[in-house]
Amino acid sequence: MKKRIYTFAVILIWVWLTPSLVHAQDQWALEDAASISSMSVSRDGSRIAVGSLAASAFLFDTEGNEQLRVDAKNSVTGVKLLDSGTLLVSSDDRHLYAFDREGKLLWDRGMKRSVKDVSASDDGKVVAVAIQRSVDVLYIDASTGEDIRTVPIGVTTQEVEVSPNGAWVVAAATDQYAHILNAEGARTGKIGAGGKIAAVAISDDGDVAIGTSGSKIELYDKEGKRIRVLSVKDDVMDVALSVDGELIAAADFSGNFYVFNREGKQLWETRGESAGRVVEFSKDSLTLYGGTDKGYVHQYDVASAVKGAEKQALVNKLIVIALCVLVVAAIAAILFAMKRKKKLGVFVKVWRSKYIYLCLLPAFGLLIVFLYVPAMSGLYHSLYDWNPGGRSVFIGLDNFNRIFHDPYVTKGIGNLGILIVTGLIKAILPPLIVAELIYHLKSKKMQYGFRTAFVASMVIPVVAMLLIWQNLYDPNVGLVNNLLELLGLGSWTHGWLGDPKTALWAIIFIGFPFVGILQLLVLYSGLLSIPNELIEAAKMDGAKLSRIIRSIHLPLLSGQFKFLIILSLIGIIQDFNAILIITGGGPMDSTYVPALQMYYAATKFDDLGYASALGVMMFLVILAITIVNMKVLKTNED
Repeated sequence: MKKRIYTFAVILIWVWLTPSLVHAQDQWALEDAASISSMSVSRDGSRIAVGSLAASAFLFDTEGNEQLRVDAKNSVTGVKLLDSGTLLVSSDDRHLYAFDREGKLLWDRGMKRSVKDVSASDDGKVVAVAIQRSVDVLYIDASTGEDIRTVPIGVTTQEVEVSPNGAWVVAAATDQYAHILNAEGARTGKIGAGGKIAAVAISDDGDVAIGTSGSKIELYDKEGKRIRVLSVKDDVMDVALSVDGELIAAADFSGNFYVFNREGKQLWETRGESAGRVVEFSKDSLTLYGGTDKGYVHQYDVASAVKGAEKQALVNKLIVIALCVLVVAAIAAILFAMKRKKKLGVFVKVWRSKYIYLCLLPAFGLLIVFLYVPAMSGLYHSLYDWNPGGRSVFIGLDNFNRIFHDPYVTKGIGNLGILIVTGLIKAILPPLIVAELIYHLKSKKMQYGFRTAFVASMVIPVVAMLLIWQNLYDPNVGLVNNLLELLGLGSWTHGWLGDPKTALWAIIFIGFPFVGILQLLVLYSGLLSIPNELIEAAKMDGAKLSRIIRSIHLPLLSGQFKFLIILSLIGIIQDFNAILIITGGGPMDSTYVPALQMYYAATKFDDLGYASALGVMMFLVILAITIVNMKVLKTNED
């Protein structure tokens, strides 16, 4: 029963942790892979205009086929498709352009400053422009590019958006205020945002969405009254409203794309391959387009995406409920088993000894704070793109999937296998031989003297010992090469740590003759605990020393062997000190191990989520090996 509960729980947790991100229905990339700065979708949805920071604007069909490309002399800051087929393009080259369907230049309006944004109604009757360091919104004629009117805002404008029907214009200023204008340029509302404005959008009804650097989307009506505030995971890069204002889309700096409804409920979320830059609805609100800083355009089916997200939310809710039921069932099963075995009295005994347990609380508190909490933190953050002090993004099992495709980990696993085999031999065989030799010395003083001599070597710091061996391997002045030359074996001299073929074996040879002090003491104490009666009886039966060791010593030392094997495995898998100090994982990757990759991920590359995942994987491997070892090796007490 317990096994079934545990198995079911593991399956539920696995399903829950596996990220249910909705992938793009289709995607395509700009030719130069430059960051996307702006986007516009035609009223019929058949054409998508995309502006890039690489000074080009592109026109695609719904299949991602490039229809047109026009070039500016600097970054494109805004694009807008009109019903007539005209493409308006603004640029940091201080020009505003208009092109026809075939890409022919209709007009080129030179400005004194960079053009930061252009927006227009679908029919082109209202066109608004934002100019660098200008306190005005410029209304122009779409057919000629000539000025119609200038509307003073009073503060530098950074972005403008015109509603699809042309009834409303919203201008974002650098002072965290957004100004709502009508088609004639009259101001109808003023909105104070809760943070630095990153993007604005406006619907046909005058509803305004404002994305801020504080990871918020603020929704207002046409009078500037706040409707609600929505939260996302990172700084908002762009927002979009459906024509009727019922749907709100957003892209954030972490590459997440979102869709909310007017009531503030998050309907859908997915994550792109890099930072999100632009979002835009089709006019029928059935398709959402998202652009990234890597030049990718993602096309999402809004209806199916929302439906799939709602289904996944229901599944997650059911999983949480099932896990809660499992926890309650497990506790009930444990209590029932304790009652059946008449062990419920343990709670009474704990209560009787409450003051003793109270005195133990500080020790347990320190263990929890400095041991168990960091361990659980590593497990938790292995599921995240973890940025301490910043925003961490849940990515499910992506870090673990990455482990299986990391060439350094793959190489490290092979090296680790060699280190485990040789390490176990070094941990058991030499200490056992030395322990037997000391044990069979006739003089107690000699036994004491040799024990003391071996234990005294523990005072040498590990780092000092490693540096000594590093000097021994020096190809020019090292003792190893000089000794070979002295013996007439100069042809055998080698750059032991500089050759990928010998570096790992040189590290393995460090510590020769491999008499570990802990291992020696454990095995020696095990030999001392063997009853002399057994040894004497064997001798009376004519058993020689080799037979006594084989038939009495080794079987009765199985408990010590089990302990040393487990301890050695844990140490070998976790240890990377020698490699870090002597070779740093090189030459090339010849001495890499997974623990070293974990260290580098955490310290060199600030990839703490991946480092946590590597730590969790090593823990699971150690746990599995320990369980197998305890099942296979039987002691006399087992």
